[in-house]
Amino acid sequence: MIPPRLPALSQWLGFAERRKQASCDEILPSAKTLACAISSLSDSELRWHANLLRDQQTGPHSACLSERSGNQDSQLTTHAMAFAVAAIQRQLGYTVYDVQLQAALVMSSGQIAEMQTGEGKTITGAVATIIHAMRHQQVHVATSNAYLARRDWELLAPVFDRLALSSGHSSADQSPREKRAAYQCDIVFATGYQFGFDYLRDQITLAAQPRKQLGQSIRESLRGQSDPQQLRCQTRHQVAIVDEIDSVLIDEAMTPLVLSQQRPQVRDNSLVSSPDNESSHQTSVFDAARACMQTLVPGTNFQVDSLQQTVQLTELGIQRAFEWLQTRRIKLSMPWPNYIQTALRAECLLTRDIDYVVRDGKVQIVDSSTGRIVPDRQWRSGLHQAVETKEHVPLSESRRTQARMSRQRYFARYETLCGMTGTASGHEREWKQSYALKVHAIPTRLPCKRRVEPTLYFADHTQKLARLADEVSEHHQIGQPILIGTRNILQTKQVSKALMQAGLNHHLLNGVQDETEAALIAAAGTSSAITVATNMAGRGTDISVDERALAAGGLHVIGLERNLSARIDRQLLGRAARQGQPGSGRFYVSADDELVQRHDPGLQSILSRLKSPIPNEAWDRRIQQLQTIAERENFRIRKQTAQQEEWLDELRQQVA
Repeated sequence: MIPPRLPALSQWLGFAERRKQASCDEILPSAKTLACAISSLSDSELRWHANLLRDQQTGPHSACLSERSGNQDSQLTTHAMAFAVAAIQRQLGYTVYDVQLQAALVMSSGQIAEMQTGEGKTITGAVATIIHAMRHQQVHVATSNAYLARRDWELLAPVFDRLALSSGHSSADQSPREKRAAYQCDIVFATGYQFGFDYLRDQITLAAQPRKQLGQSIRESLRGQSDPQQLRCQTRHQVAIVDEIDSVLIDEAMTPLVLSQQRPQVRDNSLVSSPDNESSHQTSVFDAARACMQTLVPGTNFQVDSLQQTVQLTELGIQRAFEWLQTRRIKLSMPWPNYIQTALRAECLLTRDIDYVVRDGKVQIVDSSTGRIVPDRQWRSGLHQAVETKEHVPLSESRRTQARMSRQRYFARYETLCGMTGTASGHEREWKQSYALKVHAIPTRLPCKRRVEPTLYFADHTQKLARLADEVSEHHQIGQPILIGTRNILQTKQVSKALMQAGLNHHLLNGVQDETEAALIAAAGTSSAITVATNMAGRGTDISVDERALAAGGLHVIGLERNLSARIDRQLLGRAARQGQPGSGRFYVSADDELVQRHDPGLQSILSRLKSPIPNEAWDRRIQQLQTIAERENFRIRKQTAQQEEWLDELRQQVA
């Protein structure tokens, strides 16, 4: 029963028979007015009215609320937004701004909101989540890494609870029981890949169940026996809200979701070094392949294309490999040339501190799109073991693929897909073709004061580091904080060494997204602070710039190298001058940068002859063209990944 002291509010919560699509200008003022009225409610009354609003979505009109066309009930959106604003204010003490409400409205209609860095995406996402959850839809909130998933869930769970909305969190270290409990909630937080892996595990569990005879499920249900479907975690794919959606659905979509299971090493993969047992010993087949590989002559026995990232044995190379094998006895699980080619890939194409790191006696892959270390990922077809052999660390157990799925196919399962990021524009074609999404640019709350200084061009990386130390010292002396973004871990180490030689103390971040990294990134705005990090380190963490630093000009960002994607460059520069604050940034480019080497040998030749760093607007335009070429190539690879998945699915159906 509605308390009699709230007749006005009860009228707000009544649904009109006539439904209409209201514009943002109509919804926002009404939602803010209603939020003021709701603020007078007690905690119990707030939960009561939120429950009432949600319960009204189970009536005859509720089906149309999930349509991706965005024709949701404007009154429901208004009311849900008002409850979200009131709950956030009450629990967190935050004022939700109009631009955040505008972005939440875009996501509530199943589209992408492009919000600039520092505009408050966490709170915006909370409002959008509540709107969808109030429609009686389960919401999966996908983040780009595990730290952000847990952080945002812990921050927002009390907000959801005030509105009688349950929330949970799925992580890699949970038991199946814990995961099922999380997926019973109205709102679930996890990384994008964790949602995908949970789905694949469900499919493996169901596939392992014996086939039932006709009517067996009904008989078991009548007897009260458990249904294998109850073993699933994910039972609904209604709404997915993706934070940093370009990272999750574009950058990470270069590789499919692959669920694998460890299997013991094949013990007979051993070698007796010579037939006469002159120096008999046992070693792995990967050691043997590496030993054979080291006898090959580049150009004669194998060809390496570092730009295309390919290596190929020649006919002479294959002949030489088999000649080497004739004097050894080896049990193989794949053709001998495959082992040699894998050893060549490990040696010639994969570089330590760029493609992988060695930590705690283990080879750990570095995600090329984010610069983050991914401890649980492993290269397939013996490549991981070949790299371990190269680095003289113990061989890990190989893995058997259990299930795989492209990210495009997984997220296509959702009735409503939406998200937010600061860098969605420029990929409109891919958003439309792959995900049927549109991008809506959200204005900043305050005018942007960022000053972008001209890009400097250098002959080589050594020139860059010399200039970098001078530029950092200049800004450091006046109290301006500096953030140096690199493309990989190796570059962070090189920058760190150059700064130490110049006597500049600094913080170094290398690829692990956790509380420590987030704290260091957050402190990067302290006056005179110097922070060196891979470009994507601390993404999702706000950099707070102190008063002394603001007086000195705000955060200064230096990008050591242009990325293959202009989006990553915009993300890096976006760390400076947030929320109307002053700030500045610039990039360095040299002849040995990957973008230049791979896509424009002519420009590479010109830059290599430079005696000192110079700006050049014509080269700036050329760099933009090269990034467009690189992004198109990566889009083609992502399309091929999705198309291959579709082809394999059709093949499985034909075989079945």
